[in-house]
Amino acid sequence: MDVLLRGGPGDGQVVPGGGETVVWQACLYEITREYGHRHGLDLRVYRHHPDCCEPFGRGAEDRCE
Repeated sequence: MDVLLRGGPGDGQVVPGGGETVVWQACLYEITREYGHRHGLDLRVYRHHPDCCEPFGRGAEDRCE
């Protein structure tokens, strides 16, 4: 199943995935209730999780590692 990424560096990318989260180039995206239209298909939208692939602001409590 393909999904549509929104926000972050992968904004607008269509990638294979599914489940609660998708990882794209070390960036975490979480499922939403939204659907987007791309390439003639309705795709589930996954929204970028802030700070999960940023080089700053990452500490021991970060769950993106």
